[in-house]
Amino acid sequence: MNSTPSPGGTGERITRKSGSNLALSFICLPREQRQAMSTFYAFCRTVDDIVDETTAPMSQRQARLQLWRDDIRAIYRGTPSQPLAQELAGVVRQYLIPPEPLFEILDGVEMDLTQNRYETFADLRKYCYGVASAVGLVSINIFCCQTRAARDYAIALGLAFQLTNILRDVAYDLQKFGRIYLPLEECRAFGVTEEDFGKPDLTPGMERLFRLQYFRARHYFEKADRLIPETDRPHLSAALLMTGVYRDLLEKIRRRNFQILRDPIKLSRWEKLKALRRGRAQLGQPHAKRRLPSRIAVIGGGFAGCAAAFDLAQEGHTVELFEAKPQLGGRAHSYREAKTGTTLDNGQHILMGCYHRTLKLIEALGNSDRLEKHDRLDLAFTSPQHSRSVLRSSKLPPPLHLLTGLFGFAELQMSDRWAILQFSIRAKRHPAKPGETTQGWLERLSQTPGSIRALWEPFCLAALNVPIQAADACLFWEVTRQALFGKPKDAAVYFDRDGLSRLLNPELEFFLQATGGELHLSSPAERLEYDEERRRVVTLRMKDGTQKNFDQFVLAVPWTAAANLLPPGDRATTLAKTLRPCPILGVHLWTDLPLAPDLITGFLDSPLHWLFDRSSTLPEGSTGHLYAAVISAVGERIDDSGKTLVELILSEIHRLIPQSRQSRVTHHVVYKSRDATFSGEPGTPLSRPGSVTSVENLFLAGDWTETGLPATIEGAVVSGFNAAQAAG
Repeated sequence: MNSTPSPGGTGERITRKSGSNLALSFICLPREQRQAMSTFYAFCRTVDDIVDETTAPMSQRQARLQLWRDDIRAIYRGTPSQPLAQELAGVVRQYLIPPEPLFEILDGVEMDLTQNRYETFADLRKYCYGVASAVGLVSINIFCCQTRAARDYAIALGLAFQLTNILRDVAYDLQKFGRIYLPLEECRAFGVTEEDFGKPDLTPGMERLFRLQYFRARHYFEKADRLIPETDRPHLSAALLMTGVYRDLLEKIRRRNFQILRDPIKLSRWEKLKALRRGRAQLGQPHAKRRLPSRIAVIGGGFAGCAAAFDLAQEGHTVELFEAKPQLGGRAHSYREAKTGTTLDNGQHILMGCYHRTLKLIEALGNSDRLEKHDRLDLAFTSPQHSRSVLRSSKLPPPLHLLTGLFGFAELQMSDRWAILQFSIRAKRHPAKPGETTQGWLERLSQTPGSIRALWEPFCLAALNVPIQAADACLFWEVTRQALFGKPKDAAVYFDRDGLSRLLNPELEFFLQATGGELHLSSPAERLEYDEERRRVVTLRMKDGTQKNFDQFVLAVPWTAAANLLPPGDRATTLAKTLRPCPILGVHLWTDLPLAPDLITGFLDSPLHWLFDRSSTLPEGSTGHLYAAVISAVGERIDDSGKTLVELILSEIHRLIPQSRQSRVTHHVVYKSRDATFSGEPGTPLSRPGSVTSVENLFLAGDWTETGLPATIEGAVVSGFNAAQAAG
């Protein structure tokens, strides 16, 4: 028998006829390896076709698979009977392919004869290993890989390929073969029934289910990329080319919003060729070395920790997230109020269109439908001078989008409007100086007292939670630049429909579990234990006494808690202790009649700052109305009794909105947050640490770290992505 397959043999004919994506990648291989891969691929194609030949009796298909088992044994100790098996024998002997992965391929395809449903991903993973990862294990022998690490790469890449195939072929597999290659427990978690697969349009649960499969497939692509052994990279050109094609396919499915029930989403021939050409161009370029996949603990389940955990899991790591509270969100979480059954945010938060990273995270989790969007800035103000005046932006480019709103805003004089329109131009010519107060900077930019009173001061309190006289000008400019002088859509306002925590969970928990990680709620951390030199974290000790060991750690807790967990003497520890907290007061009011006619009402010349109509979040069937009143930078009033605070807020509402006096408060909840934000005083940016600490496997996240933004949800999310990048 020849030691190599003959040109134009059975294997090459089967491979050419298949038109497979995989076969396209063989073009970059030397002739001998190309022929070997064609023969091996023909074997994979043949045994798969045996199983899929539904017109043949089960016994006949099982017998044909058994014949292949006999021939594989014969390859190693005799002469196989089938012509393709004889060609395969030459490949096996030349490239020293062990028998185990060949038998695993047969075991994998045979599962299609005996099983068409999978309860868990662990069950499905066995199938994917057999029909894809084992294929990769044979391929790396033909590619002449030299390292043991190539095995881990082949397993991860095989899983990524097969998960992409499964997502592409959901409808086809069910219609033609009656198979569903999605974990049934995940289907149930998203409320997906088997009947849903037969419908042409996605249900909301199916969109979430398919998004989870996309996330898992991407995780394995990233994991495989991290596992590539550098010494074997030159041997893996075919695998790298195929990765480019499959990743393009996966991203095309995502861009099409997972509309895969009508017809499979495929790459056109041009798209495949473009991916291959791009891949070939990249083969000769230097490759940035990436960290190996790690087990990473994220401590703190606020928006910062959730962003870090999501990104790290997506990028190929295995992540466990620990949160002390029973829900995610941290200092911006929601809970169920016992008396009324209403889901309340612990304090009133809004998102804006300029919260690009936050909106991206929510979209990636599939939860954009849990946001109530108002596509432009639309704020009503009330004051002793004007009972009601509205500031509403238009769709014109900035700063003209504010023009119509400013002219309709009765709180301003003409000189105030002109000063505001000139603000962004003057701000760029005369930027804020480190340590400068916002009021001092605004006056230096010729902002009028009227513009400061009616616009800049309310905006400063809302964004920085610090009075304008004591707020850092650099922080104020950054948030103002993004929210008011960016694109018109950046001024859009978003409310959560079902609570802030629901923007994150349960999807994040599913995503972490899908990639081997876990979410631990009601799991407070007690301390981090370091080695003798405090160079590495060695253990995470929980308050219940258990110890957790990980490769890397992301500390995503508020600065007050971080100061007690970081090692003494670390720069981040010192900076955390210098930040001062600034409180916020919120009061939820249930009323029988409306208090205000607008969704958002700002109060000028008043100790009350904002009133939000949250009636849309009341439980179905509820009567009455719900409002959230906010006092920012509340100062010493934080110590007043709840009764006193409610009376103060109601007196201000009644004073400035006279028609509200007819309504009756039926219930109220007072929320006090003494450390709602760090105090954004002059020089604050210089007091904030970055993501990297002096401990080599410990990274920081949190709105208090250096993001260039004040203590907002967007700042928290940005910090989480920063920490993930530093750790990953």
